[in-house]
Amino acid sequence: MKRSVVNAVAIAILTIGSACSSGSGHPHDGTGGSSSATGGSSATGGDTPSGGGTGGTSGMASGTGGATARGGATTTTSDGGIVTGGVPGSGGTVAAGGTVGTGGTTIAGGSTGSGGVTGTGGAVSGSGGVTGGTTGAAGSTARSGGASGSTGGATGSGGATGSGGGTGTSCSGPVGTISGPLSTGVVFMDDQGKRVNAHGGGIIKEGDTYYMHGEYFLDTTTDNNFNGFSMYSSKDLATWKWERMILPQQPSGLLGPNRKGERPHIIKCPSTGEFVLYAHAADVTYQADKEVVYATSPTVNGTYTFAGALTNASGTTAAHSDMSAITDGNTAYVLTESGHVYTLAADCHSWLSDKSYSAVNGDSGGSESPTVFKAGSTWYWLGSYKTGWRANNNFYSTAPAVTGPWTFQGFIAPVTDTSTVTPSGQPNPPKWISDERTWLSQCTWVTPVAGCNGTVYVYWGDHWDGTEDTSAPGKHNNLAGYVFQPLVFTGTAISMPTYHATWTLDVGAGTWSP
Repeated sequence: MKRSVVNAVAIAILTIGSACSSGSGHPHDGTGGSSSATGGSSATGGDTPSGGGTGGTSGMASGTGGATARGGATTTTSDGGIVTGGVPGSGGTVAAGGTVGTGGTTIAGGSTGSGGVTGTGGAVSGSGGVTGGTTGAAGSTARSGGASGSTGGATGSGGATGSGGGTGTSCSGPVGTISGPLSTGVVFMDDQGKRVNAHGGGIIKEGDTYYMHGEYFLDTTTDNNFNGFSMYSSKDLATWKWERMILPQQPSGLLGPNRKGERPHIIKCPSTGEFVLYAHAADVTYQADKEVVYATSPTVNGTYTFAGALTNASGTTAAHSDMSAITDGNTAYVLTESGHVYTLAADCHSWLSDKSYSAVNGDSGGSESPTVFKAGSTWYWLGSYKTGWRANNNFYSTAPAVTGPWTFQGFIAPVTDTSTVTPSGQPNPPKWISDERTWLSQCTWVTPVAGCNGTVYVYWGDHWDGTEDTSAPGKHNNLAGYVFQPLVFTGTAISMPTYHATWTLDVGAGTWSP
């Protein structure tokens, strides 16, 4: 894009300390409290000791006139719990029931138990440990599986199936490792063994899947003209699956041949549920003809239908270059370079008002690559200086709402200026460029990854090709890398104080580690 340089994807981690949410991540069904006891004396003919027995985790209770099946052999559950099985009491027949199979292991801590298997011929079914490994009451612990149920299964009438388990608390989820040196950024490879190629865009989450979308650059040209917007999907932000070219080059018009198309961002329209992609279209000079355009799809990863320029009721376009899009849960907005906020109509197909906030520009005179997100009750607006494809010191502002008021805060990465070259008209030393330069990236998106122990805010910035080349940067952006880094919060202040060449993201927990 003609704008600021590399969008470093950094992941900002804000540990909110939220309580574990039920079933987050990838919970798997556990086998409820215990395996079914083959109640009675035999599981083959229904010879149940008179009065039955209470099979399940704590062994056979004494049946009237039957064997007293208490104590006896023990079985160790997968989480280290000991459950007592039934051995023959004095004067009785050996009850085959009461042995615990897997002890009601709850994968990732307390998933729904599968209940007891019905014994044949009226055997007592294990009821999954009363509630199949319910967290706490039955001794189950998150990440440690369900311990034995409280008192085993109730007496089954005619071999009724056990009641299964309640849903437990889960911290399970994928864990991804993100690696890439500062010199190149991260080079993601997709499921087809090809380099991930989606830049200057955003990430939208649907269900447990993150969908990255961005500009697709060809390796056969250096003009950076529009070729299409691509999409990849991931569950851990580290491994990516190719989805499709969600909006290819159009036969003619605003996104046709010899046109620029940049900064695609997808929202789910709050009032309609439709997925709407907004982007910047322009002529080859980026300036003579520029506007925000949009396309729609009923599904997040479908092929989007191009709808043209985004206008208001009178047909006025949003004539800007770099842009982004966001919702606050009720209203959708398009945000553009130099601090403009367009409030959209309920159907997200037109704009109602345009207001500009000069504070988000800092001292840049007009910022690029607007990147907006919310953490807690604070909204953040990241931007960059206009240095073409070369990285610079990205900065941020804060506000209580998308519609402001916005307050400039400062840089998001260390600024240690050692350059002795002062570009014309710039301060000396130039504040907009330093050795770090937002870890050689240009911001484009911040993705919240919420888990049971907190939320990590992942910064995505683009490491444009030739970002350190002052003569011809951005000529081979099919080779552009990614800067994915966790944002660090100190109160409401954000930063990326250290570049992590390798770090791990626990999606289920919502935490990260170097």
